[in-house]
Amino acid sequence: MFSTTKNLIGKLEKNNKNFGRKKYAVFMPHFCIDFLVKFKNLSSNLTSSTHFETKNTIKEGGKATNSAFALASLEINSAIIAKTDRIGFALLKNFKSKNKLKNLDISHIKTDGKPASTCAIEMPDKNIMLSDAGSLKNFGIESLGAYDFELLKHSKLISISDWALNEKGTKLAEEIFKFAKRNNVLTFFDPGDPTPKIDSNNAENVKKIVKEIKEILNQTDFLSVNEDEFKFYELGDFKGETKIIYHTANFSSIIKKGETIAKISSFDVEVKQLTGAGDTFNSGFIFGDMGNFEEKEKLILGNAAAAYYISNPKARHANIKTLIKFLKTAKIKEI
Repeated sequence: MFSTTKNLIGKLEKNNKNFGRKKYAVFMPHFCIDFLVKFKNLSSNLTSSTHFETKNTIKEGGKATNSAFALASLEINSAIIAKTDRIGFALLKNFKSKNKLKNLDISHIKTDGKPASTCAIEMPDKNIMLSDAGSLKNFGIESLGAYDFELLKHSKLISISDWALNEKGTKLAEEIFKFAKRNNVLTFFDPGDPTPKIDSNNAENVKKIVKEIKEILNQTDFLSVNEDEFKFYELGDFKGETKIIYHTANFSSIIKKGETIAKISSFDVEVKQLTGAGDTFNSGFIFGDMGNFEEKEKLILGNAAAAYYISNPKARHANIKTLIKFLKTAKIKEI
């Protein structure tokens, strides 16, 4: 891995000034307002109402938005298609400005919907996630206009995520990916945690979910999943053309037609951010694919982007300069 990383650093340094200026990726359909609440001390035996002092942060969220922010930080032109309200859009503009992302296009955000929000409560011994999907819950193909399709038509890659939170997610993914294939655009799918779609009282429900995923993969170039998602979606015996981007805490790999064609260890860092690693990994990988890097290099880029983000105390994404610096000094996990 050392020689591969060294070669990768050389490529990044050579292309640092003008990489990806004419390419762009589109991410959809989720923008979310994230509230991060951290407790230093909290008793698990509470029996009455009380007041706690916490450290709170408000930031951009949603898999599509996280990925777009991370990729734009790496100087790839990125766009988000999602729905919120005027207050949500005002916050998004503020988040974009704060991160100084001039190459992030948010002009395709609809403001006639309901804002999505998530409250992540981080406690010493556990984490609790509270979510309101807002307009994502019913974001369908009818939410897009001609202006959006023109953007999609001329993009390099289209990424759809948070499928499990969207009741219209299957049809949206199928229609958008078919459109992408007709226009020679790459497709990237991150379905997310299937829990919202699971009906524990319906034995056929899981089979239906797995079937829908397999149908979407007919039009998918890249599928990004973690360990639990890989098992749930029954991808161990999948023999299709889709490249499965399999990422875990210790390593990431690319699987095609049931065979592992590339595998790379993760970086050993002190974790300071508990969410967003997978979304940032996706952007690092997409950065590598759009730059025509080798398969192992794409995985290193994904691992590095994610590791930089989760170890950054201010939850900042890497740019090319800081990514190169990270690659030169980071330690590798042993697997």
